[in-house]
Amino acid sequence: MVKYSKWFISLVLVASFAIRADASEWKLIEDEGNVRFIGALEGAAFRGRFDIFSAMIDFDPSNPGAGKIVGEVKMNSADSGDAEYDAYLMEEDWFNPENFPNSRFESERIELLNDGTFAAHGQLTIVGINQPITMIFEFKVSETQAQFSGSFEVKRLLFGIGWDATNWIANEVGVQIELRLQQ
Repeated sequence: MVKYSKWFISLVLVASFAIRADASEWKLIEDEGNVRFIGALEGAAFRGRFDIFSAMIDFDPSNPGAGKIVGEVKMNSADSGDAEYDAYLMEEDWFNPENFPNSRFESERIELLNDGTFAAHGQLTIVGINQPITMIFEFKVSETQAQFSGSFEVKRLLFGIGWDATNWIANEVGVQIELRLQQ
């Protein structure tokens, strides 16, 4: 019985060390990232950012299929640089942050693409509505830090965001994410 217990304890210790050695969890480096959105307003680029966001990234570029990405933004932190536009974004027809304070992306599957980038297929939730999206991203590791650069497109009308007319505000909104991470 003593031999069995020592063997079992040794196995558990070796397994826990192996898990820690292969750790692929990354944490945001504060103030070294951004989440931006880009749309078109009357044919001209309309840009903004979310000032408050978080991310949980468990990713190893050599094993993308085992990865997981979860990102959230605080909808009331949207800032376009124009107070009038920002007020519209906070209305019930748009981001409605009083009832839906966060937007969330959660990956379901990550794959390596032929060009060396990655595709995170998952669900995006905005104003309580889920839609599938694919985020294309690069992930560059340097020792214990990494650079994450990703983008995807949102069709705002699929989420019921804004007015139905697309001649004033385009349906397509690009989202760009730049994050610096550390282990």
